Amino acid sequence: MGVIVENKRHLYAIGVISLLVSAILTSISQVYYSNRVQAVHPFLFTGISFFLTTVFFQLITSKQKIEPCWKEARSSLWKLNGASILAFMGFYFALKYIEPAIVSSLEMGLGPLFALLLAIQQKKRVINAQWGIAIGIFAASLLLIGAIFTGKSAVQTWDQSSILGVGASILCGLGAVLCTVYSKKLSEAGWTTSMILANRYYGIILLSFLATYDTFFDYFSGNIGWILTVTATGVMLPMYLLQIGIRYCSPLMVMMSLCFVPIFSFFFQMFDSRLMWSPMSLLGISLLLLAGLISLFVEKRTVLE
Repeated sequence: MGVIVENKRHLYAIGVISLLVSAILTSISQVYYSNRVQAVHPFLFTGISFFLTTVFFQLITSKQKIEPCWKEARSSLWKLNGASILAFMGFYFALKYIEPAIVSSLEMGLGPLFALLLAIQQKKRVINAQWGIAIGIFAASLLLIGAIFTGKSAVQTWDQSSILGVGASILCGLGAVLCTVYSKKLSEAGWTTSMILANRYYGIILLSFLATYDTFFDYFSGNIGWILTVTATGVMLPMYLLQIGIRYCSPLMVMMSLCFVPIFSFFFQMFDSRLMWSPMSLLGISLLLLAGLISLFVEKRTVLE
């Protein structure tokens, strides 16, 4: 009995460490990408990176002896590809014009807000605590947006492109919620995680290549080193570690680890000379982190009741 308990603790520790490393690698890649993308089209990286990611998970899926149910899952798969376009292309587009920590915060913060609106649209019960959290998230998001347009964010300057960046961040939060919804539907239809990851990025790859076909090959040949490195350590490895964390840890622990990504991004972006220290950004990010953690505990208590 003692051996079983000790083994569970060991696996739990592996899960926690995996989640922590995944969050750190994700935040580092966001800051690094934000720096490199200043001189190029933001979708050059997404086309290459998600093509390689799709190939990687297709290879994993090919070794599994599970046949996907295409007919039943076709609708959800189409919608997941559309939601992935909003989530990932919106995110990487915003990183070109807004500081990484704010982009990450708006994605994480606005996600629960969109989830609440979706619950209302579906006529589900919403408790008072969730309304309070939604108001807090909205206020913190306005603070961060205000920091952008008053020049008090880490970028310290803004123009019309900043408006597009904020809009992309908002769409990113909406896309993240829809990705969760349609990924869950595919899981319920019998699709494994690797099968979903191998088939959810087709829209991103197609649109990215259409937007950058005239400069793609010249750019790729001169930047293949950092693109492959960031794809491996900033996309594939965090996804893999996240799946380990999901396997060995509770959903609450997984969501808590994701809430800390903006804080890690804020720390790592201090090493980017392009970005300045911003107390206003730190305040908004901290408020969103607090609201996110409270929402997780409220959700857990609601489920238990």
